[in-house]
Amino acid sequence: MAQKYSQWQSQLILIGLLLISLILVSPSAQAATSTKTITIESNVVNVRMGPGLSYDTMAQLKRGEKIHVITSKNDWYQVRLDNDKIGWVASWLLHNTEIGTSTNQKGTMHETIYAYLNPRRNSQTLGTLTAGDAVTIVYQQGGWSQVLFKKTVAWVPSNTITIDQTVANTQDVVDSTIKEMTVASEKANLRDTPSVSGTIAEKLKNGAKLTYLATHGNWYKVKSQNGTTGYIANWVVDLTNQTAQQKKITSIAEATIVLDPGHGGNDSGAISNKKTYEKTYTLKMANAIAKRLRKAGARVILTRSRDRYVSLKARPKLAQKVKADAFISLHFDSSNQDNEASGVTTYYYHKSRDLKLAKNINRALKSLPIKRRGVEFGNFQVIRTNKRPAVLLELGYINDNQDYHYIKSQAYRTKVANAVYTGLASYFK
Repeated sequence: MAQKYSQWQSQLILIGLLLISLILVSPSAQAATSTKTITIESNVVNVRMGPGLSYDTMAQLKRGEKIHVITSKNDWYQVRLDNDKIGWVASWLLHNTEIGTSTNQKGTMHETIYAYLNPRRNSQTLGTLTAGDAVTIVYQQGGWSQVLFKKTVAWVPSNTITIDQTVANTQDVVDSTIKEMTVASEKANLRDTPSVSGTIAEKLKNGAKLTYLATHGNWYKVKSQNGTTGYIANWVVDLTNQTAQQKKITSIAEATIVLDPGHGGNDSGAISNKKTYEKTYTLKMANAIAKRLRKAGARVILTRSRDRYVSLKARPKLAQKVKADAFISLHFDSSNQDNEASGVTTYYYHKSRDLKLAKNINRALKSLPIKRRGVEFGNFQVIRTNKRPAVLLELGYINDNQDYHYIKSQAYRTKVANAVYTGLASYFK
């Protein structure tokens, strides 16, 4: 009896070891090839069903948990959780200076095939990908590739995709107008390759000086003061010659101002309790501010002058093109529950370049009937990738009845326009 019991025990141990070995080699343990993995730094972050505060919360993440970023939309990141579920998180809750999807692999389907919900042939199908369709690969495991598909993601066999080698073959190009640059982010990484997956060669602090060597897509090849050569993301640095040029402006009448009415076209932004759209009021606000600034002699350019969609990438690009002395993005906030929050917030991203502008405008906003929430760091693409002094203003909560009472009124727009003028006049002194 004792011998049989011992044999039975041994069999259980062997089965347990076999199960452990299967877990260790399972596909879920394989690494993402192009996805950006980041760690949650806030105490709690809500994961939502869609890219906006109006969507239901599907999960909550705590400090220290890791998520994989798939893509971005309207300052929201589409992410994959550890259980392989897909959701959305607000980018401004994730203090990550290098997040982005421009380095995801691109490819072309070389045969027509079903797009699957899960990486297996007997999974539910989400539609069809046709031979010749361009795809963006965000994850790979066990012979399958996860690709962007109809505003979500789907799985296809990896051998049905021809990888585009264009990105990999991008060469360094020297721009003779660039000599030096300064780290404008709180912290930045110098990497051995022009990619967020590159090995960190040196950790850099705000204000660190770098010598320019070449340009590689959205990255600069530079040499640090310690003599380390590597690549740094172009959205975390200020070019020295541009900074010097901006300091010459001493009057608002000499300035070029880019006003950015948030959202537009098929991107409605937040929705009020009256079912009206944020995009409508950001444009009205931009027109009111433009009128006031032009009266003072400023050159004012809008990223959109009508109800049309403008990409997040194009907005800061316009500011760079016209050499804007200030870029102001206009928005209205929204809370999880109606009538839950109120206030006006001024956001900056690059401390060395944006904070002075943010403080001057925030100081002038004290004249508004809606309370100020102050100046805060904000990880928004339109200010994060901006090369000019830039701020983003949340001018009240559109789903708060009291704030909305002001937001929809011409009188409030006039008060904001005067406040922005006052802030800019102080900034350029």
